[in-house]
Amino acid sequence: MITVLVVEDSKTVQDLLVNILERDPDIRVVGRADNGQSAVALAAKLAPDLITMDVVMPDMDGLEATKRIMADHPTRILVVTAHEDSPELNVAFEALRAGALDVVAKPAGFGEEGMVWEKEFIAKVKALADLEIQKKS
Repeated sequence: MITVLVVEDSKTVQDLLVNILERDPDIRVVGRADNGQSAVALAAKLAPDLITMDVVMPDMDGLEATKRIMADHPTRILVVTAHEDSPELNVAFEALRAGALDVVAKPAGFGEEGMVWEKEFIAKVKALADLEIQKKS
């Protein structure tokens, strides 16, 4: 069973990600956070196998949260950003340098396009959950 912490400030997107993840029998969402400070605290408390991390959030952004989590409680982090060509992407790449494992764009549509995104997202979560991680200094 892969345990996941979903970090996303948009309640709508957070609910969507949780719903997608929980439809897979091999994945269990163990927590939700809507800002970086909560993400850092929940990462320490819940010790999930993987964290999906938003980039732009109130209180503490995804970059700073990633840095703190990787320094204190190394965890596999998948950055989920609004658009691959947005200014958020620079922060997402900084998160990769800080220890996140990959970046994906948030789902852009429903129907067939959304179903393809969901399959790719679940496959990425499962693949990343198998990777070894090291503490970032």
